[in-house]
Amino acid sequence: MHERVSFNIYGHLENILQTLSNYGVPATFFITGEMANSHPRIPQRICKNDHEMASHGHSHKSFSEVSYAEAEKEIAKSIKVLSRFQEVKGFRAPFLVRNKATYLACEKLGLSYDSSEHGLKKYCPNGFKVTVLPVLSPLDTHGLDLLGLRARELVARWLSQCGRSSGAAICMHAWRIGRKKYVKTILEPLLRSNLTFVKACELLCKDGIALTFDVEYTSLGDSFSSISLLMPREKKTAESFVSHVP
Repeated sequence: MHERVSFNIYGHLENILQTLSNYGVPATFFITGEMANSHPRIPQRICKNDHEMASHGHSHKSFSEVSYAEAEKEIAKSIKVLSRFQEVKGFRAPFLVRNKATYLACEKLGLSYDSSEHGLKKYCPNGFKVTVLPVLSPLDTHGLDLLGLRARELVARWLSQCGRSSGAAICMHAWRIGRKKYVKTILEPLLRSNLTFVKACELLCKDGIALTFDVEYTSLGDSFSSISLLMPREKKTAESFVSHVP
């Protein structure tokens, strides 16, 4: 059946944090600078629960065709905000769209890793010191919305890749996975697996899987212009943006 997407970022975040606490599992939250600046209670709650925060850019703009100077400015603005709450060690480009300019910016700004591309193995790009921490395919939103996967099918895809990975991240969105139905059908099944979960920054020195959550939107109105870029043309209206739910 079809179900409309709802936004209750504070409630969804608490659902995620409580569930992670119940299982004693750490996670990494990629947050935009604008989100942290406008809603400081969000980074405060994440830090209070001893999870990692990393940059998701400042305004959630695409890095597809940005110059080095633009990339550095965008990432630096987010670091300035997030650093009020916690040291920032990593970056994830919105929509997993990045280029060499983002690698250069990450290095100059002192970041250790970039988690902005699909893959199974962590590596250092030629000519760069920054480590790429890959993201398992698909993202939660792509799997549920574009591929029409059921929750258990999405989890199965991720778990099948984990055994072949020496260190990768599972990318989820707080506004989606924090809903109680997805906590039950996606997050908890992952946490009940026999995987070793670590913060993304810990993948720099050990193997494991990082559970990561992108935190960028508080309302459908805020997100629509960006989400619509990923949706088929016939679905590009706020009223018709729906999730395929098992």
